[in-house]
Amino acid sequence: MVTKPLWLALALAFCLDAGAADPYAPAAFGATTPSRSTNAAPPLPFRYVGRLSHNGKHEVLLMRGERLFSLAAGDKVGDDYVVDRVSDSSISFTYLPLKMKQHMDLPGVN
Repeated sequence: MVTKPLWLALALAFCLDAGAADPYAPAAFGATTPSRSTNAAPPLPFRYVGRLSHNGKHEVLLMRGERLFSLAAGDKVGDDYVVDRVSDSSISFTYLPLKMKQHMDLPGVN
């Protein structure tokens, strides 16, 4: 016959996941640390390769995975990025799903 205090102890142990790997580990009742915000754009998936100037139009060469893109301001890259501005020192993008601005600093510019 199971007495009431033993039954309550078993129920409490079950609720606290007493079957964990370390049965002597202290139970954590505090708040957990928040994970990465879901409202943040992912890191830019591009790698800078170089730049082109042709008929007064300035473009940058970027790699995304194994694909090479020649991009100028206003160009759309896939369904998720658009190039807003290309300057001598950086490229500005908009991450379309969240409408967030991102910048890539170009190497070798003082």
